[in-house]
Amino acid sequence: MSQKRVWISGALLLAAIILIIGWEEGLKPRTEKKASESTRVFPGFDAKLVKKIELTRGSKKDILSTRDSSWVVETEAGYQADAEGITKVLESVKKLACGTEVASGQEQFSRFDLDKDKALELKLYGGKNQVLADFYIGKRGTTYSSSYFRKEGDNKICLAYENLTTIFDRTNDTWRDKNILNFTAADCKTLKIEDGATITWLDKNLQENKWEMLEAQNKKPAASWAVDGICQTLSKLKTQAFPMVTPAEAGLEKAAKKITVTLVGGNQYTLLVGLEVKGTQNYYVKRQDQPNIFELSNWQINSLFKKKDELLEKTIEGQQLPPEENAPTPPTPPGKK
Repeated sequence: MSQKRVWISGALLLAAIILIIGWEEGLKPRTEKKASESTRVFPGFDAKLVKKIELTRGSKKDILSTRDSSWVVETEAGYQADAEGITKVLESVKKLACGTEVASGQEQFSRFDLDKDKALELKLYGGKNQVLADFYIGKRGTTYSSSYFRKEGDNKICLAYENLTTIFDRTNDTWRDKNILNFTAADCKTLKIEDGATITWLDKNLQENKWEMLEAQNKKPAASWAVDGICQTLSKLKTQAFPMVTPAEAGLEKAAKKITVTLVGGNQYTLLVGLEVKGTQNYYVKRQDQPNIFELSNWQINSLFKKKDELLEKTIEGQQLPPEENAPTPPTPPGKK
């Protein structure tokens, strides 16, 4: 092959590579974006304009609204709403698209649970009660991550490639914020665990990143994995329920169990534990600085209130032992099974 042909072949190959890269990096994404935007149900939707959200299924209606730059559950005495859940709702509405049109006509609504008595209707309002979005969610689709829906005023039934039920449907749950405590576990500096007459103090040596148990004037090495576990549990503590009881009925006026965490920077939170909830394995709890009463399960309480010997570092001849569940099995003496 002549040198000229080699140069021509190389130039054509280079041009082909440039075209492929240009398509993948530029033209293809723009084409896909236009196609995606063309199938969006609410193409001009702006989440920042939403002031109120109504979710209705049958006789149950949840109303979420903005108040002082935060979201509240209007239908539950203005309780603080689940901000993370609302963010997911707004993001999902913005990108809601008709992946596939599966049917059309009002006579088809009942097949997909999209008639008004079965479907979950979602309405989003802007200022002056302007409707920004209105649609119905029906059955789950052919896969777990798909759902049937229809837009209000449109007889077209669409399949969305997203599990809309998990995002929007809290018919048997609540939109209230379930967080009791919410902080970064790594910021734990001091723990004070009070269980009746027993008080355990734990302090983190920030330079060595190790926990120590304080007793009188002594410091004993603590099992950092166990103390860090308490901090992890506390940092993302969520309620199991919202009981309607008074502090006296819940045994929280003079709580015998308390746990106080102090964070790097000085913020401090105290959790009070009261009586066991009748007919359950839950306990009444509340933060000392807030009036709301919550419920925690028995295993959550046990993971917070550990005995002193469970929190001390166990050693043999100066070597640290692993946690008990990871400790090696001792050898069997000769002649014994």
